[in-house]
Amino acid sequence: MNNASGDFKNFVKRFVTLYRDDKDKKVIFCPSFIDIIDFVKYLKKNNLNSIMVGSQNISHFTNLNNTGEISARMIHHAGARYCIVGHSERRLLFNETDEQINHKIKELISNDINPILCVGETLIEKENKETQNVIKKQIQKGLKNIKTFKRILIAYEPVWAIGTGKAANNDDISDVNTEIKFQMNKLGYNNDQFYILYGGSVNMSNLSCIINISSLDGFLIGGASLNPDDFWDLIKTNKG
Repeated sequence: MNNASGDFKNFVKRFVTLYRDDKDKKVIFCPSFIDIIDFVKYLKKNNLNSIMVGSQNISHFTNLNNTGEISARMIHHAGARYCIVGHSERRLLFNETDEQINHKIKELISNDINPILCVGETLIEKENKETQNVIKKQIQKGLKNIKTFKRILIAYEPVWAIGTGKAANNDDISDVNTEIKFQMNKLGYNNDQFYILYGGSVNMSNLSCIINISSLDGFLIGGASLNPDDFWDLIKTNKG
């Protein structure tokens, strides 16, 4: 929930002047729900078909009688083809459970939307050496009884690193990537059916250190994406 609608429009106009298409890189914007429709129209008008659009969240309710909620069907009609679920802020501030996240992913898949499932440990869990078990539980419960889906993204975002400017060290990220890969394979996903992202305070000062970690396919960018010039610098630097 960053930037008012007018601010986002100014962001997009500036970003478009910087953006250069690269077939080896996929860029996905996840704006506030109120900006999705206009953003999709803007991209189509400017023939920017390589930029994809996602939502920051959906409701876990499956029926339509929930005032104020936003469904997977709604964001699909708005033009979103990706959606973030299980973000640490949703888990912590809204007490979102793995079971609710599982419902959301099922709704997304039934509406032909690619889930971006966020997983990660708190500082206490890290200090207690529970990281691997946390990742295992969040993936197993989040994807329970879900048939393989050709484009699911798993974003590792250590909760203790988000917004702090501190990123996990390379060995820790690599270990988590290995665990994610193992759990996804165990659930029946082939390696080409999922992507692994890292999302813990990624910025230009640490990107060059993180970029070559094994099994890492991309990044979930938070605060560093709020400035269009900074965001473009990150995209250019990413190896794709």
